[in-house]
Amino acid sequence: MATIGEQALTWRDVEAARLLGSIPAGGAPRDAVERLVTRELMHAEVERLAVAPPIAAAVDERLERARQRAGGAEAFARSLSALGLNEARAREWVADDLAIDVYVDQRFTAAAQPTDVEVSREATAGGRPATPDALAEARRRLVQTRRATLVNDWLTGIRARSNVQIAWPQ
Repeated sequence: MATIGEQALTWRDVEAARLLGSIPAGGAPRDAVERLVTRELMHAEVERLAVAPPIAAAVDERLERARQRAGGAEAFARSLSALGLNEARAREWVADDLAIDVYVDQRFTAAAQPTDVEVSREATAGGRPATPDALAEARRRLVQTRRATLVNDWLTGIRARSNVQIAWPQ
């Protein structure tokens, strides 16, 4: 279905990513494939940078959420088995997701912080009063927008340096 460098991604990988919460369940197949490709590009970059592994409790918590989404421990185990995975591989996958999350938060959230002047300007645009709630909401919007832009720029650069091939069915 897709290759990133020498790594092949299959529909089974998409289903595993959905089961483990790496990408949202459902949605269009093209979106799922694109999200998995993005996850794999991020994973390769985080692995290259040797990001510290997450704490076990965080992995346990995310796996428990996956078990609940699957309908319980037995249903989760059956789903893993059907995808050719075991509990150990699921733990590795989830740990990789958490490492990606931590890296992205550390690298891009601080860089996205606006100045107080920018927050005030955003909060009072259109003549609105600069209430504490308006200032907090303006800061949240600015950080969210800037962070998304920084992450998208980073991903565009990674993708440009990578050999990504997606085989869409005709």
